[in-house]
Amino acid sequence: MYLMFNHLCKDPFRFFFPLAIACLLYGCSLWFTYAFFGIGEAPITQHATLFVGGFLYFSILGFLLTAIPRFTGSNFLSLWELVIFIVHLMGVVFSYFLDSHIFYWAFIASGWVTFLFFAVPRFVVRKQNPPFTFVFVGLGVVLGLLGSSLNFLAALESGIFGALKPWGKLFFYDGMVTCFILGVGGRLIPGILGFVESVAEQRRRYEQPKRFLSIIPRDIIFAFIAFILSLVLEGFGLVSTAFVIRGIVITYFSFKYWRLHEKVKSQKWHGKVLKLSCFMLLFGSWVICFGTEYTIHFKHLIYIGSYCLMTLMVASRVIVAHSNESLDIEFKKWPALALGIILLIAAFTRASALFIEGSYIRHLGYTALMLGIAVLIWISVYFKKVLFHFSEENN
Repeated sequence: MYLMFNHLCKDPFRFFFPLAIACLLYGCSLWFTYAFFGIGEAPITQHATLFVGGFLYFSILGFLLTAIPRFTGSNFLSLWELVIFIVHLMGVVFSYFLDSHIFYWAFIASGWVTFLFFAVPRFVVRKQNPPFTFVFVGLGVVLGLLGSSLNFLAALESGIFGALKPWGKLFFYDGMVTCFILGVGGRLIPGILGFVESVAEQRRRYEQPKRFLSIIPRDIIFAFIAFILSLVLEGFGLVSTAFVIRGIVITYFSFKYWRLHEKVKSQKWHGKVLKLSCFMLLFGSWVICFGTEYTIHFKHLIYIGSYCLMTLMVASRVIVAHSNESLDIEFKKWPALALGIILLIAAFTRASALFIEGSYIRHLGYTALMLGIAVLIWISVYFKKVLFHFSEENN
């Protein structure tokens, strides 16, 4: 048992990723069973809660707890830190099934506080700087904590704090996740796409023995400020202006750091599908600018086509990179191409469901079905790599 926890301290994603996938799969099942069999009520709130507060939140934590010690040259999770995080995650899960919104958001918020106690000391004593785009990771943590705290207050006393709920959703559902994509993706995505010269150029800058703030380029600072401004404007109702500003920030990252206008240098299908997820973030960010009355529907181009697909691709890379296997699977069409095609269709099916007269709910069911199939494909290929590698280490 001690050996198992020792391995989890080094690679905490082995606990977080399976739990994240379980949340995603369960969320799909709720819409599928409701749309086709009329079981339960429409899971409007539940599926969003499971997707962002379960699948994405657990995936983000699992990645950061694994990556931060490596990026900063600091210590891995201690046993007690791991236990505390596991308690937090179990608290989130149990609170969901007990239908306690107060405790649900309390556990998520306290999880971010615990993460700060993990990350800040390691950042202070770091042997090397993390990538400069990680300034967005810091913003993502702040937005995650702030958003979950506002949602907690709204759930605690809606009469007094009910007006905070839209801000909580904005910060947690949109701001937090996009920040982590820009922060982590600014360094990780160019490497996976094969732009090694871009990675080398970044490393020459952020690996200098200087204060972290001094190595952040001006363009990242401007993008950082513009992104915050977009959230503030959206919160105060200037939605169109906010979407345009955020679209400009994402467009800048897409061409400057992800180089979506260039052919992927890597021959890996994994990288090509990851590029598709980046494109869907860019595409969806501009679509919502021209259809603000359909924002929640068009945003699913981002939620499914980018957030979900990108998370699965990044999780795939993390799992394979920390196993005893080579990265040869990333050159193969299966399962990357299948995941890309299925989730692309699912994203457009959900975004267009409102315009299919008389079959809106059924199209939500089709979306859930396709998303569930994609998840099962991912599980069939990668889940065993988590468990089998872990069992081999214990032997």
